[in-house]
Amino acid sequence: MERLMRILDTPEMPDALRPVSGGQSPGAGWRSAPREPWPRSVFGEWLLLRLAQGLGGRLSLDSTQTEDITRAVRGALLHHAADPPPAALSGHQPDGRPLEGPHIACLALPDVDPGQSRAAPLGVAILLPRDVDAASRQAVLRALGGWERSGLRLLLGRAGAARLARIARGDGSGALDPSTWTGPSSRWASVTPVALDRNPGDLFARDPATAAQAVRRAQQTVALACEQIGLPRPASVEVMPRSPIDGVPPAARFMPFPRTGRAFKRVCVHVDLRFDQPVCGPVLLGVGRYFGLGLCRPWGEACS
Repeated sequence: MERLMRILDTPEMPDALRPVSGGQSPGAGWRSAPREPWPRSVFGEWLLLRLAQGLGGRLSLDSTQTEDITRAVRGALLHHAADPPPAALSGHQPDGRPLEGPHIACLALPDVDPGQSRAAPLGVAILLPRDVDAASRQAVLRALGGWERSGLRLLLGRAGAARLARIARGDGSGALDPSTWTGPSSRWASVTPVALDRNPGDLFARDPATAAQAVRRAQQTVALACEQIGLPRPASVEVMPRSPIDGVPPAARFMPFPRTGRAFKRVCVHVDLRFDQPVCGPVLLGVGRYFGLGLCRPWGEACS
């Protein structure tokens, strides 16, 4: 077995960016999470953008570049935001301390339909927390509007650059359809690994007792991560180096997380979650959830 290596309706906004309720969406792809009787995560409305084309040559991406893509999306929004940016966008309070509550999450949405071999990202999603206040929501939308007016260019460093395009109403399918990621379902599996909040120890130690203790710690950390996003504790948690979903790269290829800076490097694991009742996503778990890690999708039989 291989070892683990570790986004208000305002007058300033274009019509296409104005969210509407009931799952109907204008051109930018705002969609409300379904109102189901099941437990729901803290994340609510979606903004969907398609990866339209590479600039200056062919762009070849896979889901292991999730962090690079999502940091570029957040950077573009911050560049076009008011100064100072809203905490819901920056993730920090005015004094610089990390925001305690949920804030926007950026996703790179991979194509993990059967027959796909490398889970290439098809687009990005910007998720607002369900309880975001109106002023913060307006500020985020204004930042997005500024980015749109500048061309929705996404700069990806050595990987090159890409242009994004809004998804027309009803045009999203597969990975670009929010229902792919919201369920409800009682079973979920990861398409990007969970970056654990705590180091569990050596998951692949030669000593069975040491490895078993590390696995239990990782399972407990993942269960707590579910509660942190408003979901019940799972009935069971499996942690593994590879996702049960075909075509998803192994956890080791997403590591280290974070890729840059001096922050503590996290252990990443894929997960298979089972709940005692159906839950509604999006399910985003772990310390990397605001940058697209820990993204899960319904797995097995979905509920209606």
